[in-house]
Amino acid sequence: MKVLRRSRQNGAVVDDADTSPDGAMPMPGRLERLGQVMDNARSGRATRDVRKIMQVLGMLTVGFGFVCILLGWYGASHSPYLYQEIPYLISGGLLGVALVIGGGVLVRCAWSMRLVEEERRNALAIVRSIDRLERILRTLGEEPRTDPDRDHPEGLAR
Repeated sequence: MKVLRRSRQNGAVVDDADTSPDGAMPMPGRLERLGQVMDNARSGRATRDVRKIMQVLGMLTVGFGFVCILLGWYGASHSPYLYQEIPYLISGGLLGVALVIGGGVLVRCAWSMRLVEEERRNALAIVRSIDRLERILRTLGEEPRTDPDRDHPEGLAR
C-alpha cells in the first residue's frame, strides 16, 4: 500500500515513491533524463506513417484477393468434373473474397484515420483563429476612448 502525504509547499498530494530518500521533490535533471529516454524510445515511430502503411497493405491485399478469385475461377472452369471444381472455388474464391474484404477494411480504416487527422487540423485552425480574434478584441478594448459621442448612444442629444 502506497502512503500519500501532503506537500508543505503547495498542499498537493505527493506519492512517497516519487520523492528522494531525504523527502525532497524529484530534481528537474531526473525528469529531463526521463524525457530524453522517452524521446529516444519513440524515434522509430516518427519515420513510419501508420496510415500509409495500412493503405498500401489494404490495396495489396485487395489486389491479391482478386488474383486468388481469378485463379480459382480459372482452375474451376478448366476442370471437367464437379468434384475438381469445388476445391478451386473454396481455395481461390473464398480466400479471395476474404482477402478483398480484409483489404477493404484496412483501406477504410486508413481513410478514417485521414479524416480524423484532417478534423484535428481544422479544429486547431479554428482555435487559433478564435485566439487571434480574441487578442484583436482585447487590444481594441484597451484603447483609450477619446470620442465622447462614442460612449453615449444618444450622442449629441445630451
